[in-house]
Amino acid sequence: MIAISVNSSMANGLVSPNDMKRGSLLLKTTEAGKMVEAIQLATNVEIDINGPIARTKVTQRFRNPSNGWVEGTYVFPLPETSAVDTLKMQIGDRFIEGVIKPKEEARKIYDDAKREGKKASLVEQLRPNLFTNSVANIGPQEIVVVQIEYQETVRQSNGLFSLRFPMVAAPRYNPKPRIVESVNFENDAQWGTVKDPVPDREETTSPVLNTEKQAKSNPVSLNVNLASGFPIGEIKSPFHNIVTDYKSKDQVKVSLSDQVVPADRDFELNWKAEPKQSPRVALFKETIGQDDYFLAFVTPPKLAQLAQDDIPTPNREVIFVIDNSGSMAGPSMRQAKESLLLALAKLQNQDRFNVIRFDDTYEVLFPSALEANTGNLDIAKRFVSSLEADGGTEMLPALEAALEDQTPQDKSTLRQIIFLTDGAIGNEKQMFDTIVKKRGRSRIFTVGIGSAPNSHFMNRASSYGKGTFTHIGSEQQVRSRMNELFTKLETPVLTDLRADWPTRNQPEKNNVEMSPSQLPDLYSGEPVVIMAKTKTTTQPTKETLDISGQFANQPWTIKLPLKSAQQGTGIGKLWGRRKITEIEGQYFQADNWDVLDQDILNAAMKYGLISKMTSLVAVDITPTRPADKDYTSQKIALNLPAGWDFEKVFGPDYASEPEPQEEASVSPLYSLAASDSPLESPTFAKAKSIPLPATATTAELQIILGILLLLATVLFMLVSRKMLTNGHRP
Repeated sequence: MIAISVNSSMANGLVSPNDMKRGSLLLKTTEAGKMVEAIQLATNVEIDINGPIARTKVTQRFRNPSNGWVEGTYVFPLPETSAVDTLKMQIGDRFIEGVIKPKEEARKIYDDAKREGKKASLVEQLRPNLFTNSVANIGPQEIVVVQIEYQETVRQSNGLFSLRFPMVAAPRYNPKPRIVESVNFENDAQWGTVKDPVPDREETTSPVLNTEKQAKSNPVSLNVNLASGFPIGEIKSPFHNIVTDYKSKDQVKVSLSDQVVPADRDFELNWKAEPKQSPRVALFKETIGQDDYFLAFVTPPKLAQLAQDDIPTPNREVIFVIDNSGSMAGPSMRQAKESLLLALAKLQNQDRFNVIRFDDTYEVLFPSALEANTGNLDIAKRFVSSLEADGGTEMLPALEAALEDQTPQDKSTLRQIIFLTDGAIGNEKQMFDTIVKKRGRSRIFTVGIGSAPNSHFMNRASSYGKGTFTHIGSEQQVRSRMNELFTKLETPVLTDLRADWPTRNQPEKNNVEMSPSQLPDLYSGEPVVIMAKTKTTTQPTKETLDISGQFANQPWTIKLPLKSAQQGTGIGKLWGRRKITEIEGQYFQADNWDVLDQDILNAAMKYGLISKMTSLVAVDITPTRPADKDYTSQKIALNLPAGWDFEKVFGPDYASEPEPQEEASVSPLYSLAASDSPLESPTFAKAKSIPLPATATTAELQIILGILLLLATVLFMLVSRKMLTNGHRP
């Protein structure tokens, strides 16, 4: 078992397996034969959906079952477009509201409170979809409740409305640091520096349970209050069993049938309107001070509404990239292979194609894209069918190979890259930088495979690649989701898109700011999602927002009366999140990173949001840990995402089994939901035994870094000695 080290001088909280009278997971310490009980975690999720806007409260209850003082750190995912703006902490009958601070200042406030024995909570962003919650000075047998709130928009595609709540942060493959040559000396000796493509690998790496040998942990309860704004025809959750309670035709409460589930897969809710009731236009407004914030959803007409003779059939060059790394083992690999085989069968004779597969190596099937004739397709199908999942996830070389365009001047052919992966990588920035700089005429369509795909990578890669993102979470979804993707790939887009706001004729006043600033091309069934900020003091030049473009070689226009805009809540927060995302996109096209960091900081502080430059921190002013009592820090372990093969991801030598447990009644995690808590307390099912794991370290990675640094130091000493011998100064 690999476990964290705990200060052996800690007087309280150390136990031996024979001391335990209840089932509990124990962490090894530096004191022989002594261990400490792991922190327990339970989560409740409450989602309120009003039209296209969702507000989510995530309540995390940390319980210290030991007799010592502990600090717990939990790495958890949220939707990558979420605007996180609220932190509340409760200890006993004390209630503390968190505040947004610049990231370094928030960390200092938290560290000072931890050192002084005060209870504190710190929520930081590691990625737009990956966060940490650290809670300091949890006393013996104590419960600390932390609640986070965020805002997001509902996803819409081809008449299907959906919302995803990610429940588990999947383990990520982090490419190893490499030595970058930077200086050549006169005697040809070279001095190298270590460059890490994942500088925050320690923060993003958490211990993971081997759920083939250990019970799953981190129970979650979840409820959704859906007010759609239109009569609901069908509502489903593809990955969880749900119970629906209809309050009216457009309002329904959704709960998990099991009431409590382990956090090992994303929750997804899909709903449709009654036939012919689906809205094609939705316009919402929120006024804050002297600013009006608008959110517009507009769905273009479907191709079926146009004459087939007006739909051109473009020539295409399609490059398929499939991930066959270890994290894809099991159901994910089957889903990816079935999806790719379906895609190959959909190719037309005039299409050209190629297939690239990757793990820690990559392979290109043909020297160049070939015609989609029977012979070439048969070769490709046999190649795909033979793939097995194993090895690491070195995605960058495969992406670069896919972007290598041998006919970049060919404007008559659509060049489309279909990327099938779970996205379980830590070097997203490298990938985005490559897409922005080398995309050319290619369009990138990401297909997220598995129960917990990296949505941050999938969404941003498709956005920078001017394509779309499709998620396939089960084998039952392969055919329907891939058919939707084929429709987008085979049909023309809505081009030359523009939005004319009422004050557009007065640009000198600079009183309308829109996001995205330049509207992208859109694919069939995809809605136009536009946000804008205007001044309330500006007199409108007209009464409508006009959106126009070319669709299937036909002009297309729709007018939205501004007076009909519905009042919305939280649109200003969503605007702030959108602005931060757009600024982040400029990192790959500019070198003024300090300026962009300041822009993000300004926007995050103005709208009160967590970002890469800001964090939420809450501190109880009353010290509770005695000065003579030490504490230990623990990372809360995560479940392996459902369907993943532990040994394929970590190798057969990685062990995370807990110490043997007594066959006793486990103190249930569900008791963390105290009925007298002022934070919303979930209603849990009957207690189920879900013990927590021992935690793991990244010792192997630290050894690699140490060796690299040692080699660099030795090289520098040798070079310096040689230069001094020759009469040179280093």
